[in-house]
Amino acid sequence: MYEDVYSSPEKFGLATVGELSEAMYYEFSILAVWQRDEDGALFWEIDSGCSCPSPFEWCKSVNELRRVDDVAEFVRETRAWVSGQDIERDDVERLIRKVRRLAKKTEVAA
Repeated sequence: MYEDVYSSPEKFGLATVGELSEAMYYEFSILAVWQRDEDGALFWEIDSGCSCPSPFEWCKSVNELRRVDDVAEFVRETRAWVSGQDIERDDVERLIRKVRRLAKKTEVAA
């Protein structure tokens, strides 16, 4: 098993909140969101590639993720990324609502 934030989030004190991914045959394109167990902080990142590497195999530390300090910025960047992907709009909005709800609980700027 891989030891990266995507494959083993619990080893980094994280829990997966959700992800958006485009279904492709020999490639992947994923936007993932995690929440840190100790303080509820939210993190996110995007990875894409061919089938050779595993998603996020390069990410061996929470410090390599983007922290959700501004939910509005996260929403803008997520929607911009999704605009070029074949991803259901309902899935996008569901993840955004979840991030907003969790951020509100941890007092992240909206």
